[in-house]
Amino acid sequence: VRSAFQAIMQSAQHYKKDSHAFNVTIQPFLAQSDFEIILGAKRDRDFGPVILFGIGGIFTEIIKDKALGLPPMNRLLARRLMQQSKAYTLLKGYRNRPAADFELLEEMIIRVSQILIDLPAIAELDMNPVMIKDGKPVIVDARILIAPTGVTAPRHLVISPYPGEEEHRVRTDSGMNLLIRPVKPEDAPLFTRHFSTLSPTSIYYRFFGVLKELPPEMLSRFTQIDYDREIALIAIDQDSDVERMLGVARIIGDPDGREGEFAVLIGDSWQGKGIGASLLRRCLLIAEKRGFKKIYGIVLRENKQMLALGRKLGFKMSKDEDSGEYSLQINLEQAGMSEGLKNL
Repeated sequence: VRSAFQAIMQSAQHYKKDSHAFNVTIQPFLAQSDFEIILGAKRDRDFGPVILFGIGGIFTEIIKDKALGLPPMNRLLARRLMQQSKAYTLLKGYRNRPAADFELLEEMIIRVSQILIDLPAIAELDMNPVMIKDGKPVIVDARILIAPTGVTAPRHLVISPYPGEEEHRVRTDSGMNLLIRPVKPEDAPLFTRHFSTLSPTSIYYRFFGVLKELPPEMLSRFTQIDYDREIALIAIDQDSDVERMLGVARIIGDPDGREGEFAVLIGDSWQGKGIGASLLRRCLLIAEKRGFKKIYGIVLRENKQMLALGRKLGFKMSKDEDSGEYSLQINLEQAGMSEGLKNL
């Protein structure tokens, strides 16, 4: 080990004579792995960093197994990335070879994604092979190519990461403690459970029709958020022992980014407790910060609570005499809008 260290240091100093900051990493030797995969990334001119996953080792160039994904990654997207590769069938195990620890592989992909989000200067990242022995992944070789870029994080991404800065804890006038945060893809079970608590009337007010359950396509649409075009916040009950979703509000932006349509849905048991006001107020503040000029929405005349909420937040209302529906609009360019919303 000492001899190998000295040889590596001499080689490194020969490569760059003015540097004395080289170090080495020592890890156990794996005589034979069960599988070998590649995990890497490359900065694309149009799409920014792109993550690669597939069969690694000496078979990388022969089999050419390349599943591609875009950061930011979560566990669901990381698993789907693996499932798109030929390596996934092998990783599930066969004969006397155990299956890979998919949770650890998901964690690796998520961490690579986070590195790419934090460091726009990474032009290439290559971990090959990642050996898997007894189900556990071990990175055997890695390289990173740095190429400075004038773009700052996270503007170098084609998909914006989760906006953690929009998480807030609030206390409603009724005394409820809430965590208001952006929607995540992992929230699908919360949406399903929340929908099951809704009365037919609440469902009709929100969807203008009858729904017995949330179809998978609609559930994906509600939880797979494009954070650049859509503002979607949920309220989590901080006083409950289990994670419980009480309501959701969203603003879907038009293509020009100047106008957006709002929607609010609060569980029947928690209506009239200030949750809808807290959610929509926060959505409007985010919309104003992002440069939206006008927010609008359609409310049924029977939906008295939503109409009252609109008046409270300063929406202007006009009634369609034919349908009986109300059109609500608010101009975010009005002077003092931010302070007015914060003080409500």
